[in-house]
Amino acid sequence: MLIPRVLLLSCLFCLNWLPIFTTYSWSTEFEKLRPEQKIFTAAAFGPDKKLWRIVPSQQFVSVDYSTDYGKTFSAAVRIHSVDQSIHLWDENPPSIAVDRKGGVYVLYFADDKQSSTSFFSYSSDGTQFSTPTKISSTADSWYHYQTEMLLDTSDQAHFLWHDVRDRAEYKKLGGGDLSLYYNALKMNTPGTPPEDKRVARNTCSCCRTAIDKDKDGNLIILARFVYADNIRDHGLLKISPDKQASESWRVTFDDWQIEGCPTHGPALSIAQDGRYHIAWFTQGEKRSGLYYAFSDDQGKHFSSPMQIGDPEKLPGRADVLALNKEVALVWKVFDGIKTRIESMYSMDSGKQWSPIRILAESGSQSAHPALISDGEQIYLSWNSLDTGYMLVPVKPADIK
Repeated sequence: MLIPRVLLLSCLFCLNWLPIFTTYSWSTEFEKLRPEQKIFTAAAFGPDKKLWRIVPSQQFVSVDYSTDYGKTFSAAVRIHSVDQSIHLWDENPPSIAVDRKGGVYVLYFADDKQSSTSFFSYSSDGTQFSTPTKISSTADSWYHYQTEMLLDTSDQAHFLWHDVRDRAEYKKLGGGDLSLYYNALKMNTPGTPPEDKRVARNTCSCCRTAIDKDKDGNLIILARFVYADNIRDHGLLKISPDKQASESWRVTFDDWQIEGCPTHGPALSIAQDGRYHIAWFTQGEKRSGLYYAFSDDQGKHFSSPMQIGDPEKLPGRADVLALNKEVALVWKVFDGIKTRIESMYSMDSGKQWSPIRILAESGSQSAHPALISDGEQIYLSWNSLDTGYMLVPVKPADIK
């Protein structure tokens, strides 16, 4: 089934139509207007501080690495020999992770003409990758997207995604709320089929989720939920080490009432001491803008929200990362000509913050900012069409 170009363009920003279709293909006209996939680069450090990077193109995905913190990169290794129509967007970027032995895990989204879904591939050393496989067991019949991947200390890969298979349960078809599904894979059990498990209902269809592990080994998920009267605020839920999911509980109370999807997901990082750090965007009745808060009781209560950035600059797309007691925040602003990445840094677990500073800027199309760490420092990982890939230390030079 071909979908009209106008509908496709609108769906790139609000995917409320997804429950209507189970399979589709992109029109030729849309392919010409589709963003350059190469800007949606993701990176992660290995145990030897080698920087691994996933680099998409329009028809395939490659992986390369850097041993000098992003100054130069190795020759790229193509993941799959057969072309695929790679389709990534701001809220649906690729993922890459590296385990304790240097194994490389990659995740990306593609339209394979039978389904449009997330694909996973693995390499023990980054030189040759497994044939990409679909994460969801129903990928051939139901749309599955915005997959998050998290690698734990036992080298188990956890996957969480938006899934439309439960559309009949929702009162309003295409109303902007979907289910979250989950499974996990271990590389020492190849061939074991993943067990898809629904872990949440009524999540906002276009806002990507954020995941992290707490100090007890639980998988913690922060997502935008659709509450009564189309209020779209955030909630947390927990998946225990034995794969049991809790009920979600609401953690932001901004009362953003909107008929469509905001297409603006939250960020989450859990420090080694157990403190939860979250960042989110809202245009609610009670609060409007970009905000940060922390919790010391596993998300039951949070600190008073701290507004991020200058509201006049319309900040958004925040990421947060905690490294022991050091915490970094980055976000985007746009002045009508250039996009800039601004940042703040805390040395005391988010109680006090450095002044805002600009880390990077671009006058062209760019991805959302991401934070990664080599275990010693926190870095901004960012890509744009005019500047190319950038790896920038976030900690200000005058902070010791």
